[in-house]
Amino acid sequence: MNGFTDDQLILIKKRNKLLYKLLWGFFVIDVLFDYIFDRDIVSFMLPVGFSIGGLITFFAVWNRTPVFSMYLTVTGIFSFLFCLISVQPVLVNYLYIWFCLLLSTIYSQYKVIIYSGALAVAMSTYFFFTDRELFSSVEDFDLVFILLLLVFLTVFFVLSTQFTENLRMRAENRERHTASQLVESKEYFHSVFSQTADAILVQNLKGDVLAVNRAFIELYGWKEEEVLRKPFQHIPSTQMHMIGEVFQKMIKGEAVSGYEMVNQKKTEELFPVSVTFSPIRNPDGTIKAIAGIYRDITETKRTEELIIQSEKLSVIGQLAAGVAHEIKNPLAILSGFVQFMQEEHISDEYTTIMLTEINRMNRILEEYMQLARVKQFTYEEVDLSGLVKETLLLMEAFASLSNISIKNGIQDDCRIRGDSNSLKQVFINLIKNAVEASPKGSHVEVSVKRISEGYAIIEVKDEGHGLDKDQLKKLGEPFFTTKDKGTGLGLMVSFKIIDQHNGEVTVTSEPNKGTVFSIKLPKLPKKSS
Repeated sequence: MNGFTDDQLILIKKRNKLLYKLLWGFFVIDVLFDYIFDRDIVSFMLPVGFSIGGLITFFAVWNRTPVFSMYLTVTGIFSFLFCLISVQPVLVNYLYIWFCLLLSTIYSQYKVIIYSGALAVAMSTYFFFTDRELFSSVEDFDLVFILLLLVFLTVFFVLSTQFTENLRMRAENRERHTASQLVESKEYFHSVFSQTADAILVQNLKGDVLAVNRAFIELYGWKEEEVLRKPFQHIPSTQMHMIGEVFQKMIKGEAVSGYEMVNQKKTEELFPVSVTFSPIRNPDGTIKAIAGIYRDITETKRTEELIIQSEKLSVIGQLAAGVAHEIKNPLAILSGFVQFMQEEHISDEYTTIMLTEINRMNRILEEYMQLARVKQFTYEEVDLSGLVKETLLLMEAFASLSNISIKNGIQDDCRIRGDSNSLKQVFINLIKNAVEASPKGSHVEVSVKRISEGYAIIEVKDEGHGLDKDQLKKLGEPFFTTKDKGTGLGLMVSFKIIDQHNGEVTVTSEPNKGTVFSIKLPKLPKKSS
């Protein structure tokens, strides 16, 4: 409308309503003062004020032609002032001409300001010449400066209005752009939140559910109204302490990603999930809620179990081939001696050899059965230093038979979480191998120490013949051994036990310089006093 934008028209409508209220206020105050000081003009100003004010009010409230109402309002203000000055020509009323010009700037429209300035110039000129008695001290020449001042003020108001309008439009454009970006971001995140295949749950710090997405409803089976604004019971009671620990980590600012736990559906079916927790913060940085992304890893776990089962079958195949190979030779010897004994008389020498081979077969089968036996570990707090000391007491007699001394350097109060019986089996195997690999008169060193990264290190060092690079690569393989009567299965079992304790085994060796087995296990934090 007349080149005005919708925003400008809305602003004009608001200013129309503001100005007609100001006009009514000015009218009421003027009538009160006239009633007190000059009652003669009240009878004239009342109908004039009501007529002009009523007309302006009608168009301002009607609002169908806001631009027309704007010019009408400015005209009405000057008209009321013109009538007031005509019946009451005092200097203070003339000053209201400047006030009317100032009021027109409320619209922030340069055209109406110019219009108001023209009315102010016309009124000033008219009353200057018609009321010479009041302006007797003012020369005609001074009127030029008065009019120039009015023009200057009009130009100033126009420029300042234009500048203010430009700033307002820029601010509105930025606000509109920011609002558009916020809407786009909101729609984008809402799309990701609602359409992602992973289940998403948002909870406050008390555990009450604030929001869930479609995937969460489909995975767990609850309806949205059944879970909102209440603690959500998707965690089994046996694992409530775990989620409490997670929330405490989040509050401290720690990241929690890929956390595996067990959840339950509405049907109370338990299933494994992998969860990534993210904090939702207030503007001041404090955490107000926690978002969890839950992924069902049932199929992943099944796949892992199939892979493990496949690896077990592969190992069993390797072991079966190794056992067959190892037993084949003693059987061939036994078969030959049996045939010979059928033809000749029995000799003690032959029966001794047969018994030795039979014992060898029995030893291989016993280690094979031990490896195949499924063992359930019992994880508990273990005093690693004390466990190694107990193992050394058991092995000192064995080492003495071979004239081997055992030296130890064990730090006290080194604790881990593990299965003590299985770990003792590992230490016995390593110390036994070190003693058997060492020459008589030498010694074996066993040490336990803590390191700053939160691990405990157990080292077993011998002074034996050592291993070359090819032999080091084969350590832990079934039936690889450097001993005359060994099978290699004991070392394979030891490596497996350490791996199940989330530990690492490192072997360093050089020919004729001995071998060092180093076991790295995660230790428990030291208890504060």
